[in-house]
Amino acid sequence: MATNSVLPQGYEGSTHLNPIIQTYDDLADRIKIQLGAPRISLEACDGQIYDNISNAVEYFSKFAGYTEEYLVFDSKLYIPGRGIPVDVLINRTPETTTTSLTSLSGGYDGDLADYRKVVDVFAVEQGSSTGVNTLFTMEQSMAQQIYSSYMVGNFGFDLITWETLKGFIDTRDKILALKPYFRFDPRTQVLKLIPEPSTTSTYLGIVGCWLERPIRDLIKERWVQKYALALTMIEMGHMRGKFSNISMFGGGTINYSDILVRGYANKDALEAEITTQKIDSEPPMWFIGSIAWLISMGSLLASAWC
Repeated sequence: MATNSVLPQGYEGSTHLNPIIQTYDDLADRIKIQLGAPRISLEACDGQIYDNISNAVEYFSKFAGYTEEYLVFDSKLYIPGRGIPVDVLINRTPETTTTSLTSLSGGYDGDLADYRKVVDVFAVEQGSSTGVNTLFTMEQSMAQQIYSSYMVGNFGFDLITWETLKGFIDTRDKILALKPYFRFDPRTQVLKLIPEPSTTSTYLGIVGCWLERPIRDLIKERWVQKYALALTMIEMGHMRGKFSNISMFGGGTINYSDILVRGYANKDALEAEITTQKIDSEPPMWFIGSIAWLISMGSLLASAWC
């Protein structure tokens, strides 16, 4: 520690991106301090608090707590009639195979003793010979026409025609089903393609997905800490309520309702926050908003034209 540190002796600092919470024990100690320990005795053991933390992590990872990843897809690994397990793709993707643990991929969570699970798959793209930078393709020919229009002279077409042709190509791919339809089961972690890849003509591709964060990252989230605290307050309230009829020295009684009410109120507020706001909003929500905007703008233009 630096000699001019603002922290008390022997105390570590903490920020949002570099929090002091690193383990279950760290979070359990914070919860106990927030509930009055060590000045008062708490009606909750470490095992109960650990279970509340796990409960909070499970709830958070259902609605948030994931990363956007792109996995390398090799059609030769596809099992006809079944699909392909996503953990096979994790092991074959360079970015997720880097790890400090021997013989384990970066998609492996040591705290879970299992691979990180994929929440959902949002894109499957085949590798192909199309594109602007590839000779003798439709996209390259269209790009050359635009270049000629702006640089050579009165020859070729403009960007509006480019967008029109690209829109036609995209529509053709959808109507004629030129791109495979994919279906992903988060429980079995199996990705299926229709039509299935051919065993004689293989290809490489990219699978875009959302991958759950490791547990060591999830326990650092403020929502997880607050939810685990609320669950512990509820358990303490129920425990104290069992002794509410016992008279204390001096004629006092045990007040359990306050902590119970506050625990349930905090729990309900946190659940409403994560189910309505979705802390890590998924990209499709933006596309839905864009479509609604385009429809409204189209209606305005139609009314103005009429």
